[in-house]
Amino acid sequence: MTPEALNALEALEQAASAGPWHVRRLDDEDCMGGLAISTHPDTGRGESMRSGEWRGEEMVAACLIQAPPYVVPADDRFEENAALIATMRNVLPELIRLARLGLQA
Repeated sequence: MTPEALNALEALEQAASAGPWHVRRLDDEDCMGGLAISTHPDTGRGESMRSGEWRGEEMVAACLIQAPPYVVPADDRFEENAALIATMRNVLPELIRLARLGLQA
């Protein structure tokens, strides 16, 4: 990885919503479930999006909204995708730091 590529990656990281990010389970229109990335941890209560129990400004990305089918990955890997997105956001600053050290060595 080049220094320029690391600079570009770091700029993306700094422009994004602050971490840490968390996987959140919530209900959708027909209580079929939704899965999102949030700036706040999951409460375990499956808050309703439509009733306002789950504040939208906490949402970073949706990985599953089943009904209506707004976000339904074709390969059904919504849980895996959510885990990857949240984990990568949380470890990215350290990965960039380590990559810079590697370039200096």
